[in-house]
Amino acid sequence: MALTPAAGGGCDESSTPSPPSQSARPANSDVEWDSFDPLAYVRHNYAVLRADDREILRRTRDFFAEAKLSDAHCVDVGSGANLYPALTLLPFARTIDLCDWSASNVSWLRTQVDSYDELWDPYWQVCAEHPAYSALTDPRGRLARVGRVLRTSVFDAPRHAWDAGTMFFVACSISADRAEAEHAIGRFLDALRPNSPFAVAVMLDSRGYSVGQRVFPAVALQRAEVMASIAAGAYDLDVHEVRLTPTLRDGYLSMLLTTGRTRGGAGPYT
Repeated sequence: MALTPAAGGGCDESSTPSPPSQSARPANSDVEWDSFDPLAYVRHNYAVLRADDREILRRTRDFFAEAKLSDAHCVDVGSGANLYPALTLLPFARTIDLCDWSASNVSWLRTQVDSYDELWDPYWQVCAEHPAYSALTDPRGRLARVGRVLRTSVFDAPRHAWDAGTMFFVACSISADRAEAEHAIGRFLDALRPNSPFAVAVMLDSRGYSVGQRVFPAVALQRAEVMASIAAGAYDLDVHEVRLTPTLRDGYLSMLLTTGRTRGGAGPYT
């Protein structure tokens, strides 16, 4: 499980975060994302494949395997120090854009796309339990061929640019501002073409999180408001909430995975 810190989306290296907020709650642009430590984050979150990540990975795998995707232009928004959302797209992708705003995360992602660490092998093994994935015998080589790492922000995501996408633990953890969380969800969905399959995961009731010696903000999203934000731009939704004891850390309730397809036409986030 991860709380990807900086939002991604779009494909312009010069993209910038959203303008500073006047709210007393930390906005995305208030946070020093370049100080994020991806190595510490990976050690804490992914050194061992947890049961909650396994369940989310399995459900996302099955969803994309049944989505009739082929040769698709895919995106993982706000990748952070997490490869497993991109792995769920791998067999169906002509390209995968892994997007993040943090310079330290972008540097880490580029090394992983070139040849990812062995700790991700158990995550791929979960994917490969499905025949659509097991047919791909060299996932490392495939990711190196189709993956691109982009330093960019979800708030600058172009409209209708990709055929499928993932955004895991981003909306809840890019700031402490609920409006920014809702805006990030809308921009992600609008970045996908009409009827594109997608998967969104968030932490519910998150109160902030530490990476190494630094504390990063979060927003305490509730299930109903997350679903309302997603439903505004999507249909055929399937929702699954994962609660596991012990939790990965203090300060959150559960993990919520939503899969579905984007609506056609202009959305509210153009």
